[in-house]
Amino acid sequence: LRRAPPVISTFDVITSLQDMIFPLLSAVLVCSVSSNKCAKTLVEHYYGVNHGQLDDGACYTPSMEVEQDHPAFAQGYFLKEAADGPEKAKCLDGTPALYYHRKGKGSGINKWFLHQQGGGWCYTEEGCVGRSKGALGSTKADKPTMALDGGYFSMDPNQNPLMYNWNVVKLRYCDGASLSGDKETPTNMSGSVLHYRGRAILDAEIKSLLIHRGMNKATDVVVSGCSAGGLATFLHCDRWASAIKQATKGVSKIACMPDSGFFLDEDRIPMYGSKMRNVYKFQESSAAGLNKACVLAHSADPEKCIFAQWVSEHIKTPTFPLQSMYDAWQTGNVLEPGADAATTNEFGKNLTGLVKSLLLRQPQHGIFLDSCHHHCGAWNGPLINKMNSSFALQEWYQKGSWALSNKGFFNQNQVYPCNGCCKAPDHFEEMITV
Repeated sequence: LRRAPPVISTFDVITSLQDMIFPLLSAVLVCSVSSNKCAKTLVEHYYGVNHGQLDDGACYTPSMEVEQDHPAFAQGYFLKEAADGPEKAKCLDGTPALYYHRKGKGSGINKWFLHQQGGGWCYTEEGCVGRSKGALGSTKADKPTMALDGGYFSMDPNQNPLMYNWNVVKLRYCDGASLSGDKETPTNMSGSVLHYRGRAILDAEIKSLLIHRGMNKATDVVVSGCSAGGLATFLHCDRWASAIKQATKGVSKIACMPDSGFFLDEDRIPMYGSKMRNVYKFQESSAAGLNKACVLAHSADPEKCIFAQWVSEHIKTPTFPLQSMYDAWQTGNVLEPGADAATTNEFGKNLTGLVKSLLLRQPQHGIFLDSCHHHCGAWNGPLINKMNSSFALQEWYQKGSWALSNKGFFNQNQVYPCNGCCKAPDHFEEMITV
C-alpha cells in the first residue's frame, strides 16, 4: 500500500489556485465537476453567447504573461516561417500557429507532455468567419509568454506524479477542426479570407518541437488534449508517434492521453454527427489530416474518421483516455438536452460498449472511465480502484496494460446520476496499485 495525496474536487482546485500568484490556465480547460457548468466556456468568452460555433464546453480560465524567472514560465513560439512558406500553416485568419513551452528539469529534461487546446468547432463556413475574429481562430492577440501550471501541468509530484518535472507544451487551437483541415486554397466568405490548414499546423508544430526545442532527444512523450483537443489526440496520436520515433531513432517511449474526446457519431436532436461531417467536407479533411488506417478501412465513408469512435480501433500507439461514460457535454449536445436518467444510462452503456469493442480490442490501450457527470476538469477527482487519474496514468504508463490486474481498464461503472463518483470520500486515505 502507498499513501495517496488528498484528492479534492475540481471546485476546490479552482478556489485554491485563484488564491495563488498565478491562476489556473486556459490550457487546463477545467470545468466544475460538481456542477458540470463553467462560469464561461472558451467559445462564449471569445465570441459571446450567440456565437454560432459548435461549443465543446471547454471552460475559460484566465492566463497571464510572466517573466522568465517565474517558476512556471513558458515561452511562446509563433510559427511564422511555416505560415509564410509553402506549408501555409495558418490559423483561420491567416496568422501563424503558436505554442508555449515550459522547460523540463532534473530527470524530466528529456521528457515531454504535449497538450492540444480545446474549444469546439465551427461547423459552418459562416461560423468560421466569426471564429476567425477571435482567439480560437487567430493568434494575433496572444502574448509572448505565459505561466503553465496546475492540473496536467502541475509541478507538484503529489498532483502530477508522472510528469511534474517534464517539458510541457500548450499547443494553441486556431483552425476550428481539431487539426484535420487540408484545403489547399483559401476560402473567401463575403470578404473574409479563411484558411483551413489544420493538418499543416500539426506538421509545423511537430517539426518545430523536434528541430528547434530539442524534442528529438526525447526519451518519453505523452500527447494529450481536452475536448476538441482530446479529439485531436485521438485523430493524430499515431502521426505524433511516427514523427517522434523517426526523429529519436525509435528510442522514445510514446503514449497518448485524450481527455473527454471520445465523441460518438450520432444524429439525435442536436445533430452532432451531421455537423461534424459538414466540418469534414468544407475543411477538406483528408487521410493526411486524419488517421490514415481509419480512412483506408472506411474508404466508402471516410467522414467517419473525424470521430474518435471510429478512429479508436485503428490507433497503434498506446493510448489511455480520461473519459466520463456520462460526459456532461455529450449528454446535452450528442444525446439531447434534458435527457432523463434512463436515457442517459443507456447512452453511458453504449459508450462503454464502444470503448470495449473498439479501443480496448487492442491490448496496449487502457482507459480511466469514470461515472461522474463532467466534461474535462476531473484531474485527480474521481477514484477508480482506489486510484485517481494521475496515479492511474502513472501505473499504466510505467507498467503497461498487460501487467495490471485490470488490464488497464479503470472502470467506475456506476449508475447515473452518481454525485459521489466525482471525488474521493473524505475518509479515504490509502491508495493501492493494480
